[in-house]
Amino acid sequence: MTKQDWIKYGALFLLAVVAVWVAGIALTNPRGPGEAVSPVTASSPVATPAATASPTPTATATAQQLKIQLPAQPVLLILGDSYTAGDGAVRPDQGWAYLVAGSLGYPTNIDGVGGTGFAWGGGPQDNQAREYEVRLREAAEDPRFVPNVLILQGGQNDALVTSPDEIQTATAQTIEAARTLWPGVQVIVLGPSAPQPLAEELQGVNSAVRAGAAAAGAPFIDAYEAGWFTAANSPGFDFDGAHPNTAGHAHLAEKFLESWATLIQ
Repeated sequence: MTKQDWIKYGALFLLAVVAVWVAGIALTNPRGPGEAVSPVTASSPVATPAATASPTPTATATAQQLKIQLPAQPVLLILGDSYTAGDGAVRPDQGWAYLVAGSLGYPTNIDGVGGTGFAWGGGPQDNQAREYEVRLREAAEDPRFVPNVLILQGGQNDALVTSPDEIQTATAQTIEAARTLWPGVQVIVLGPSAPQPLAEELQGVNSAVRAGAAAAGAPFIDAYEAGWFTAANSPGFDFDGAHPNTAGHAHLAEKFLESWATLIQ
């Protein structure tokens, strides 16, 4: 072969070597056009979608992490305000408390007094001394009825108390008084609720009652935060702007029983 032939065949051989080398790289590092190659090792973080902020648990969810130990033979006392008395329903026995008692089927006493609360004793001047703790002590004077489950409903009227700390303290003290009066009693607090637009005025008192229940370690059913009464459903559930009608009481009973089921599991 001539010198020119050696040069020509040598160039072809060099091109073949380069082609094989490039093909090897492509096979070991497949990627699309324009993609950068980043080595992945055992210690390298695995890419994940952008993290979204975890939702902060609502007060309802937090409170309902607390459970009650349902006694083998429950004896129930439901104590509260005009809602517990059944005000607004066509008949008192169509009130939420009576519907709940009928659904649960336990021996039950219902004590509802309008205009009262944990810290508010009733009357326009808070001068009737019918606070919940007072009435619990009166109920305990009857040895024929000894509850082992207590539902404390209310807080609407406590909005008349100017000090949230007073409401919180009264709520916690009421719960502790019940436990002293009936050792082992399981206490649940159902917070304030009302049809809209009144419901929006209950945020502050709801927070105070919730804090009191938390301080005493009692489950709190947060009807306000859970939005039991909304702008959409309130017209059908409202009696007088402050109380639920018969359908509203049935709605309250249904929502309460849903929460109850989560507390006794």
